[in-house]
Amino acid sequence: MESNAIELHLTKEESLYKELISVLQAETENLVSRDFRALYETVGRKEHILKRIELSGVERLKLVRDASEKLGLKPGPKGEFPLSDVIERSGASRAALESKRNIIISLVESIKELNHLNGLVVKGSLDNINKTLGFLGNFLQTGVYRQSGAFDGFATVKGAHLSEGA
Repeated sequence: MESNAIELHLTKEESLYKELISVLQAETENLVSRDFRALYETVGRKEHILKRIELSGVERLKLVRDASEKLGLKPGPKGEFPLSDVIERSGASRAALESKRNIIISLVESIKELNHLNGLVVKGSLDNINKTLGFLGNFLQTGVYRQSGAFDGFATVKGAHLSEGA
């Protein structure tokens, strides 16, 4: 009975992770196309999905803990109840649970890759901004006055330019 509840829950998590992948792909498109209005909306959707995933993880932990206790499993050294231990003792549901776990692991890896890609796109954009600001900074004149209020470079102006005009 517990393995069925865990399997249903893993199916729910699988759909959440697929939804997150879809949102991350939309985020990539928004970043590349520089559609910042859509990006803000996409980030909001992503945050909502991440909160749902977090709550789902808490629920999964409770299900695994309950199943572990009913199966007579002891917690690990850190007090955790690994899903793999429950899967090993789940009997007829073992193959289905392993399949769900492997799918989720694969989805999480895809999410990591998309997150890394989005990070590279953002980093590239920031690098372009910094290069542009550096380029524009070359056109700025240096300050005429120092913080003390003294004229910067007064000695060079006084002797060089006055003698040429006279």
